[in-house]
Amino acid sequence: MFLSRSLAGRLLLTALVAVGIGASAAELTPPGLILRQGEWRGDVGSFSVPEALVTVPASRWPMDAWVVLMIDTQAATLSIRPLVEGEARQLLKPVLSQVLIAQKAADADWANYSPIEPGTDLFVRVPGLRWKPGTVALHRFRNGTPVLVPELGHRIQLQLGSLPYAFTVQNGFRTADGRPYGSGTQFKLEIEGQVYEYDLGGYGWEVSIQALGDFDGDGRPDFLFAVGGSNSSHDALVLSSQARPGRNPPTAYLTAMGC
Repeated sequence: MFLSRSLAGRLLLTALVAVGIGASAAELTPPGLILRQGEWRGDVGSFSVPEALVTVPASRWPMDAWVVLMIDTQAATLSIRPLVEGEARQLLKPVLSQVLIAQKAADADWANYSPIEPGTDLFVRVPGLRWKPGTVALHRFRNGTPVLVPELGHRIQLQLGSLPYAFTVQNGFRTADGRPYGSGTQFKLEIEGQVYEYDLGGYGWEVSIQALGDFDGDGRPDFLFAVGGSNSSHDALVLSSQARPGRNPPTAYLTAMGC
């Protein structure tokens, strides 16, 4: 039986979630959205539509309150640029066009389609958050870069300005003697006596911090994670201003299947 690209992709995603492979931040739904330029065909090798937009026609996706985040690894900076609705619609048009075809399940519409390389800039929308335009400094780790592959289970203590904080990244499932195995990246952030816990999904043995700094200007550390493993990849954005003590979802989350 012939299946359209979009239907095949949906069936594959359903199967992956059913067995716990590549599942995103499990029970708690991220309040924000992340989009990237790249492949959005709805099958293996493309980004997955964020959960909050799965049932929304691409023509009705919100185009207000978007910002573009641009990381300069060499300079260890993050640039933040808010987008007006018209600019957001234009920049996101390649994404919207692909998703619309996938939602229509119209294979013939892919005939003249040219693959799109993944972009490095992140398009982020967090309802109610007022971003401050400009450039913020990122933390440089001892390796001289803003990128770190943290040792699982190791508590890292740092300081942002005069504010000390600590965090731990580990695999969610552990053996009887405490060794990590299986899936489920867990992140714990400690600030001023409060503990914030996150399920970052994915597979805990392939996780890196891509950027760490005060992204939204609240004076507290924010994180961008890349989580991989099992032929999938995930972007997880954690903004401290959006968290409450206890369990939290990532602020925004994006999954790519087979990438």
